[in-house]
Amino acid sequence: MSSWAGHVLVVDDDPKLRDLCRQTLARAGFVVTTAADVTTALEALEQTAFDLVMVDLVMPGMNGLQLLELIRSRDISVPILIVSGAASIEQISYAMRLGARGLLIKPFHAQELADMARELVAKRQAIRASDRLAALRPLLQISQHLLTELDQSRLYALIIETVRVEVHAERASLMLLEPDEQALRIVACTGLPDTVGIGALIPVARSISGWVVRHRQPLLIDQHLVSSPWYKELKPHLLAPELTTALSVPIMAGERVLGVLNAAKATLDAAFTAADQELLQLLAGQAAVAIENARLYSEVLRSEERYRALLRHANDAVLLLDATGMNVLDANLALTRLSGYPGEEILQLNPCRLLPTLPALLSTAVNGRSEHSEIETTLCTADGHETAVAVSVSVVPDGDQRLFLVIARDISERQRLARELAQAEKLAAIGRLATAMAHEINNPLQALSSTVHLLQHSDLSPERRDLYLTKAAAELDGLIQRVQRILDISRPNLDGRRPVDLNQVVIDVIAAYHQTLIARNIRYVGELTSTLPWVTAVISHLKQVCQTLVQNAIEAMPEGGTLRIRTYLRPPDGEPDRASFWRAGGGSRQFPSEQAVVLEISDTGVGIAQEEVPKIFEPFYSTRFDGLGIGLSLCYSIVDFHGGELWVRSQPEQGTTFRVILPIAQ
Repeated sequence: MSSWAGHVLVVDDDPKLRDLCRQTLARAGFVVTTAADVTTALEALEQTAFDLVMVDLVMPGMNGLQLLELIRSRDISVPILIVSGAASIEQISYAMRLGARGLLIKPFHAQELADMARELVAKRQAIRASDRLAALRPLLQISQHLLTELDQSRLYALIIETVRVEVHAERASLMLLEPDEQALRIVACTGLPDTVGIGALIPVARSISGWVVRHRQPLLIDQHLVSSPWYKELKPHLLAPELTTALSVPIMAGERVLGVLNAAKATLDAAFTAADQELLQLLAGQAAVAIENARLYSEVLRSEERYRALLRHANDAVLLLDATGMNVLDANLALTRLSGYPGEEILQLNPCRLLPTLPALLSTAVNGRSEHSEIETTLCTADGHETAVAVSVSVVPDGDQRLFLVIARDISERQRLARELAQAEKLAAIGRLATAMAHEINNPLQALSSTVHLLQHSDLSPERRDLYLTKAAAELDGLIQRVQRILDISRPNLDGRRPVDLNQVVIDVIAAYHQTLIARNIRYVGELTSTLPWVTAVISHLKQVCQTLVQNAIEAMPEGGTLRIRTYLRPPDGEPDRASFWRAGGGSRQFPSEQAVVLEISDTGVGIAQEEVPKIFEPFYSTRFDGLGIGLSLCYSIVDFHGGELWVRSQPEQGTTFRVILPIAQ
């Protein structure tokens, strides 16, 4: 069976010939409709678009020539194949003038009919394809011109010029709907009166253009002031006195109305046609795409300009690097001020000259470890100096590659202020230490001075002299011990370090305090990890730390309570409650993963006020009336010299926890 070749209408009063034509053409791939008379043929032509009409010129009643006349009068475009066995030359000539494209003389062969039908349909299809291409070519050219123009003002002017040329308009205007949809703003026009121009607002509720927006359909007004479609509400707004015809079509982007495209003429007998309306609608469709395209481009351009302005005027130095991290794509003004390099020179500079640690920073960013953190490093300036900066590096996707965004903040002033603050704190601590030392040393010196004055009396009995000498010796011994303890705080003797079982140290200390705990009504809870690694330490020093912390806990619970001591291996990520503790000396050490043990000593005593916590490790500072204030200072010094950390957490009336962290023995 042949492929589909087209649709043919066969008009003949002879049923045998109609049936023969139907069978022949069907075998050739055509779909065939038959009609026995002109009236039936006209009804078929009104309902169906045929590719070929085969008609007999000589028929009873209305003949084939009359059918051709009716087809031509109704502007039906279809090829005609006339069939005749008795038509005159004049009839055939007249049929050719009416549009007939072929002639078959009866009788004819079936193959001859099939070949003739194929030839005429093929020619029709070729002509239609050529006509479509000819019609589309200018539209495609117009579309290309509109879509390549991204400047909105120039695009609007180009649209109006295209309308003027293509539909031969004497006036044309492009109106875009305002955001509130209550008015249309003229953005481009030609031929309008001087009283109306670009920027004028046309109310949607009381204008022809507004009617087009509200109804979302085109409007054609002819020279007789008849609108198509016709609505009574349009009558007051149809045309200005000097105009004879007008066209107005909506500019649609999907279901959204962007505006209206208007065209008008003042020339008599030159009314717009339905073809003009269809062409203007096509132009409006292309204009909608071009307007949206230009609007999006404008928004992207404005957005890029905003971000570029933010980049250029940011207070922090910003550097944009390519995927290799070795080429500078952009830099802002803050970087030029901080580095001393001109902007043009920075773009040609190897970024490693600015940030020597850049490769490590980029590697950290690629591994996702610096996305939300800053790393302190140095930036090398043009004059060879180094400036302290805090740097963060982010990976920025850019199509199928990635860029690096480097932000550097000058922290040199902050570091200077931090150094000054630390120096001031040191001086304040030295002042407090000097005052406390003077107090601690002055008391025994006063006693010694008084004893020496008494010994100078000649009338002293031997017994009194021996008593005064004994007291003087005791004061000297006490003074020597105080000085020695001060020296121990500043430089503990680390001779005799060896692997020590921290659990055993705790057991020995608790055994020594056993009776005291019972007498003070204090319950001891021990949670010692049996597999705890040993630590390298001077055992007497660790016992002194443990004794001091246990003694402080006992004295903090005058009414009794609970003393809890824990030992455990430090978690790899640190203790989960670390943020609630305060570290003696500030900061923290970096322990290798799982390489530290923890000793915690907790009580349920009176606790320490928050403002007092940072001071308890200062020499000679004590919260007790009878305390010397040396014990915790010595504990901190011992732990620090053993490479560990000492932490404390306390709340008034809730108790205190001291946490000692020590590296395990290697």
